[in-house]
Amino acid sequence: MSLQFKMFVKFIIFTTVLSYAHAYRILGIFPLNGPSHNMLFRSLMTGLARRGHQVDVITHFPEKSPPKNYKDVVDLSGTMGDLTNNFTIDFIMGVKDDIVVPIATLYGNNLCDLMGLKEIQEIIHSPPRDPPYDVIITEVFGANCFMGIGYHLKIPVVIVSSALEYPWINDLTGNDDNPATVPNALFTAFGGMNFWQRLQNTVMYHNEVKKFHALTETSQTESMRKHINPNMPSIRVIEKNSALILVNSHHILFGVKPALPTLVPIGGLHVEESDSTLSKDLQKWMDQSRDGVVYFTFGSMVITESLPENILSIFFNCFAKLSPTRVLMKIADKSKVTLSIPENILSMPWIPQRAVLAHNNTRAFVTHGGLMGTFEALYYGIPMIGVPLFADQPRNVEALVAKNMSIKLPFDELTEESLDAALATILFDAKYKKSAEHYSKLFRDQPMSAMTRAAYWIEYVARNGPDSLRPPSLELTWWQLALLDVYGFIISIAMIVMVISYLGIRFVVLNLIFGPTHEVRSKKLN
Repeated sequence: MSLQFKMFVKFIIFTTVLSYAHAYRILGIFPLNGPSHNMLFRSLMTGLARRGHQVDVITHFPEKSPPKNYKDVVDLSGTMGDLTNNFTIDFIMGVKDDIVVPIATLYGNNLCDLMGLKEIQEIIHSPPRDPPYDVIITEVFGANCFMGIGYHLKIPVVIVSSALEYPWINDLTGNDDNPATVPNALFTAFGGMNFWQRLQNTVMYHNEVKKFHALTETSQTESMRKHINPNMPSIRVIEKNSALILVNSHHILFGVKPALPTLVPIGGLHVEESDSTLSKDLQKWMDQSRDGVVYFTFGSMVITESLPENILSIFFNCFAKLSPTRVLMKIADKSKVTLSIPENILSMPWIPQRAVLAHNNTRAFVTHGGLMGTFEALYYGIPMIGVPLFADQPRNVEALVAKNMSIKLPFDELTEESLDAALATILFDAKYKKSAEHYSKLFRDQPMSAMTRAAYWIEYVARNGPDSLRPPSLELTWWQLALLDVYGFIISIAMIVMVISYLGIRFVVLNLIFGPTHEVRSKKLN
């Protein structure tokens, strides 16, 4: 055995032992069965397992081929209605103007009862001790009640947002997004805002926070006291006990903003960690599409075939005109489509999206603007046509439009003429492809991968405790953070000084003009 080989073996043994010496036991809790949300959580948890941590997961999507150290300890499959291909266009149009209500109730309060499941109760009241959990990772979206499990077990809680920070998420770790410069996730303005946009952004921000708090305060506090501990504090206290927030965002797409170390952007993590591959047949079809492929999907939850017939007709007619360019289209159930599907369209109920966008023949992406697909297209430099439907999608599309990476087509204004023009522009105007490739390069230009960044900070709070990054801003209200009390005090003092000065000057001036006679006359009159 050569000396070099012996040294290599020793190095492998050393690094392996070192990685396990710093390994932690991590519990991941993901109560929402949204497949797009799960893409990020799955990538994060399997990535942690591959780095030597012992990972236990509560999920609706158990791993078919889990990596070493990874275990699905509670399978939530079937505990709530499946969200895959479950959103009709009528449902979306009904909630798009007030998305806070379904997030807080349908996908918030209602999920808290899952804590009553026997398997979860065992974890809450009889957690493993050999070794014990070092940190809990859970989604921050609607069901923030699951953060209470970490509070009960006295371990750090890391929260993960698969979208941007919705207004009620911003301040959970002390990050103060100033509405003057940072549009919230539900506001479509992008870049510098004028007075009316700042006014609208500010009112919307505080209104959405107030609404979410009103809808969840009592319900989720009672759920925690019922399922975890009767002495649990309010859900608002529990939320602010979080040690760290990982956000599916990146400054290249959404702009630069001030952030504390408690907020870690991990946009693109699910792309870097993805194992998405093309099937043999789809690989062949993509390879043979030498005139290019236009990829169309409205995400994993929206039922394409539920689109009104006139809208489907617009898409089919416009796509047919692109031939010999081919179109890959997600349609869950072709039997429900009454229109004839053009010959240059290949429809599939499920499509490995990352692998399709990574293919050299993919030329454009027609999307609803979901954040997962947005980051995948950004990563691979694919120009887009955005047809936003609800939630954060309008803001995502606006961010792309501002960078000449996308054309926006409002759903309720869609016509065959507008789609024809958008397709022709996105396919043949070189500036869109050039911009997409430019921002793809910037997006990938990072000192470390998103997974490495996420793992480091998770390990940091596991090592140093939940208060290791706790900022003083968590103890202040929004109006204290905005210094309204300080400015109010300064203005009050200034006004008092002005009044006293005015009265003093008036007294001196009157005496100089009228002298003592004025004083005598005043006494007589009195």
